[in-house]
This record gives sequence, structure tokens and C-alpha cells, in this order.
Amino acid sequence: MKRRTMPWLHAVALAGLLLAAGPLDAQERFFPYEVHKRTLANGLDVIVIPTPEFKDVLSYNTLVLAGARNEVEPGKSGLAHLFEHILFRHRWEGQDDGYRVAVEEMGAFNNAWTNFDVTFYHPLTFTSNLEKLAALEASRFVNLDYTEKIFQTEAGAVLGEYRRSAANPWLRMSEVRARVMYGSYGYGHTTIGYLEDVEDMPNEYPAAVKFYNDYYRPNNVVLLVTGDVVPGPIFELAERLYGGWQSSTPPTLPEPEPVGGPKREHIAWGVDVPPRVQLAHRMPAHKTGSVETAVGQLLPELLTSETAPLYQKLRFEKQLAAGLFSGSGSYESFGPGSLNITAILFKDKYAEKGQVLLEEVAGDIEQALEDLKSFASRPDATETLAELKSKYRYDMLSQLDSPGDIAANFAWYYRFERDPDVFDRLVESVNELTPGDIESVARRYFVPGNQVLVTLAHESTGAE
Repeated sequence: MKRRTMPWLHAVALAGLLLAAGPLDAQERFFPYEVHKRTLANGLDVIVIPTPEFKDVLSYNTLVLAGARNEVEPGKSGLAHLFEHILFRHRWEGQDDGYRVAVEEMGAFNNAWTNFDVTFYHPLTFTSNLEKLAALEASRFVNLDYTEKIFQTEAGAVLGEYRRSAANPWLRMSEVRARVMYGSYGYGHTTIGYLEDVEDMPNEYPAAVKFYNDYYRPNNVVLLVTGDVVPGPIFELAERLYGGWQSSTPPTLPEPEPVGGPKREHIAWGVDVPPRVQLAHRMPAHKTGSVETAVGQLLPELLTSETAPLYQKLRFEKQLAAGLFSGSGSYESFGPGSLNITAILFKDKYAEKGQVLLEEVAGDIEQALEDLKSFASRPDATETLAELKSKYRYDMLSQLDSPGDIAANFAWYYRFERDPDVFDRLVESVNELTPGDIESVARRYFVPGNQVLVTLAHESTGAE
């Protein structure tokens, strides 16, 4: 999921208690809510963000700092996503369907998602259910109870999910791009895992138990509660329910090899779908306050928004593309992520031009990235950057529409440095950008050595 293209990744600027070094003055804060933090002796961060205007609403969230990136052993991809499934099959009070029944009885909405770096569980209910929900959630994280049969059943469900997704060209393009850019590194496969690994999952019970024991530890987890709540009672609940959870040190992960680009792959698709072009570049790991991360916040607007020169060229001037997409979610990551710019093209244009069309669009995308290397020389550079900064701030605030969104956005950025002031610092770093900063980042990272091009088209369509 990517920020600005999926709801849980919209950034918000959050206030915090005066816990971090160099706390911000209350009058300078961008976000209107207080962030209350307490870290238990076992390393569990407990965050409470009261939002009393959302009366009687409780969003109870658990962020596990493990995802596809942590799956580095050959043949064992997809375990983080599988455990997202397993957690919903927790045998509350020894009953096979106990957790699900208990959640449904309180009328809660319950869901989760997994990405390359994290797994996020986010039940939503009424504030009156706080103690019961907290007991349920603590039970499944501290004392997860499931059988090998349950494990195998959920492994089969994941295989069914893969087969449904396999009909979507996006999955295949993501698989190819990830493999070519990252190889055996944890970002080299999609969250759901390699097909052969998913098929073998029912036989990987011991490996799955080890994954859970390695990463579902309190020092690798953040508990985040938002809504019509009071911090004190939640801290007391957390101490009582999670205090006995034993911490451990997660395994050390390898570093990725260089891309060694430019690289390219073409996918011959067996169904008549609109052709696609995706140009990806390796980006640095996210670091709040860095110039690279600040520029990254604005790249979707600069490159693929409806006002961006590239969008105008492909959609209106040349009329080659029906859609143009990017997002910062894929490079807001613990490791070096990738900026992916994807164009969906018109089938009739491909029928007319064939492979030439794919090359032309790839060239246009590459030229747009090249143009950013001289951004400061544009006559409107200062004005454009000021407008982007203003839009960035308003866009973030506009996404504060529920306790669930607040929690998801906070968790997404808090995870990097575990800083309660993370969004204020993020906004500040964007405000300090100059046109020259845009240029310097573009020159450093939008280079052939960082580049992977993936194209997809129906195999029997197009000019010869």
C-alpha cells in the first residue's frame, strides 16, 4: 500500500508529550492532538492519542515491525502475511473460533494488512468495549494459540488468495520488478510470497513458529490506541496485560546488493489488457528529517499528479496513457525502497505502434526524471515548490477523518525513529526544501545504475 494511493498511508503531523530530544513548542505544532507515550520494561511502546470529538469510538491498533523484508531464508517467503491470517484464528479461551466470535459479539470491525516492513492490526469498536478488546488483543499477541491444522488451513487460504490475485497484471509486474531490483533481499518478493513458497506453506509449520517467536516480541511491537479515550487507564491495562510478554532480539538482516542497472524485463500477458510501463529507481531508506526523505514526500506531485508535466504530456498532449501512478509508500521503508512510476496505456495505441509505444512512454518517464535534475533553473521553480509545500500540508490534514486513519498514519511514520514528534519534524523538513534540493536528489538517485524497467502487453496484440 502506498501513501496517497491507499487510505492507511496518508501522512498526518502529530503532537507528542515532551519526551523526545528537542521538543516542539505547543504553539508550533502542526497536529492538534496530544500524543501520550509510555514504554514498558519489556520494550513495548504504548501510544495513546485521545480524539474526543469522535465520541464513543475506539481504534485499538498493534503494529508489528516485521513484513516481507524479514523473510530472507530461501523457500520461506510469505510468512509475515500468513501470520496476519493466523492471528485471526486465535483460540480465545481454548475455542477454535473463539477470537472471531468474541470480536463479532462486541460489534467490532476487524482487519489487518501486511507490507514489506510491517504488519498492522486495527480493530475498531466502541469505547465501552475497551477492556474486553484489550484482553482479546493481548491474548492473541502474548499467548497466541493455534493448532498445526489451523496453520495448514490458513496456508491453503493464502494460496487461494494468490490464485485470485494472479489474474491481476499488477501482481506479476510487482513480482518481476522486485526480483530484478532486489534479488534475494527481502524486498525481492511480494508480500504474499513466491508462488512455489505459498504452495509449500502447509509444510512449513516449524519455520512459521520460528518467525513468530523471532518477531512477535514486545520490543518489536507498538500498541497504539486512538479515539474517545483517556491515557491513564490504557497505560494501566497495557502494563497488566502485556507486562509479562518476554522480549528478544530479532535476527540481523542482510543488506541488499546494488541494482546494477539499467535492467529491463518484458511480460507477455495472456489476456487482452491495456499495456503497462513501469520505470523504477532504487531510493534510500527513509530517515525523518533527511533531504532525501523530504523530497520524496513531494515526488508524486512533481511526477504523476494531474498538474505534473509528465501527466499532461502522456494523458493530454500525446493521448497515450489512460492513467499514471506513483506513490511514496514503496520507498518509505526501513531498507532502500523504490520509486515506481507506472503508466497504463490505451490498447488502440499499442495496436497501432506495438513495442515502439512502450519505448516511447518509457523514454517520456525517464525524461521527466531527468528534467528534475535542472528543476532549480525553471522560471517558476520557487513558486511551484511553495505551492507543493502548501498542498502537502493541506493534504495531510484533509486525511484526518477518523481515529483509524490517525492511528494508521501515525504508526506508518512513527516506526522509523519511534519519535512522537515525527510528523512535525517531517513537515518541517519539507518546509525547508529548496529547488536545489530537488535537483540534488534527482541527480543522485535517478541514474541508470538504479533503474529497472518492466513492460507488460498482451502477447498477440500490437504492430509487428
